[in-house]
Amino acid sequence: MTPRTLARMRHAAAMILLAGSSVALVGCDPRAAFYFLQPNAPTIAAPGPKLEGKKVVVLTHATSASQAEFPALERDLNREFVSHLKTVKKVTVVDPEKVRTWVEGHPKWTDPTDAARDFEADIVIFLELEQFQVQAPGDLNILQGSAKVHLQAFELTPPKNSKGKPILDQPKESNSIYDDYQESTFPIRGPIPMDSGVGRAAFKNKFIQVLGSECSWHFVDHSPDDMIQDVKFNQR
Repeated sequence: MTPRTLARMRHAAAMILLAGSSVALVGCDPRAAFYFLQPNAPTIAAPGPKLEGKKVVVLTHATSASQAEFPALERDLNREFVSHLKTVKKVTVVDPEKVRTWVEGHPKWTDPTDAARDFEADIVIFLELEQFQVQAPGDLNILQGSAKVHLQAFELTPPKNSKGKPILDQPKESNSIYDDYQESTFPIRGPIPMDSGVGRAAFKNKFIQVLGSECSWHFVDHSPDDMIQDVKFNQR
C-alpha cells in the first residue's frame, strides 16, 4: 500500500466520521447531514440592485389608514429596514434621524430623488407602507399581522453624451432601477389567540421587525434560515 493510497483512506474515514457526527447532531435526516458538509452555507440572492460602494438614503411613508393606530410606524419600519441594509459591505446609509429631520423640513415632498440630491446619495430607496394591521377586520379574538409595502429604488447618475460617456459637469439624472411589492403575514404558522398573553404592542413591535427584515431581502442576500419567523415576544 502506497503512502498516497493510505492518505486517501484516512481522508475518506475522516469524512465518514464527520458525516456520522453530523447525523448524530441533527437526527436521522441525511439532508441535514449533507448541509453540514457543504463548504458554504446556501444564500438567496437579493433581486434588487447591488448596493456595494453606494451611498443610500431610505424614505418611508405610511398611508393614513396604515398609521392611524400606530403613529410611529414610518420611523419604526425605517429604522428596522436600515439596520439590515447596513450589513451590506461598503455601503453608506444616511442616518434615519437625519432623514426624519429632512422629511419634517420638506412636508410637501413628492419626489424621493429630492432627498438623494440633498444628501448627495447615489440611490434612494422608497418604502410606501400601503397596509399594516395586527388583526383581521371583525375578529378581535386573535392577532394576525398583515402588511403590504411598495418598494422602489432610484439611482442618480450623470447624463451621457452621444458616445455613452458620462457628462460630469451636468446635474445627475434620476433612473428607476427597482419596483416591487412585499406582502408579509405574521405569524405564517397561524394567528395567536388574544388570551395567550401577547399584547398588541408587543405583537406590533415583533411584526415590524419581521416586515423590515423581509423588505430588506429585496436588497440584501439572506440565508434560508432567516425565513423562519421568530415568534418570541418581549412583553416589556
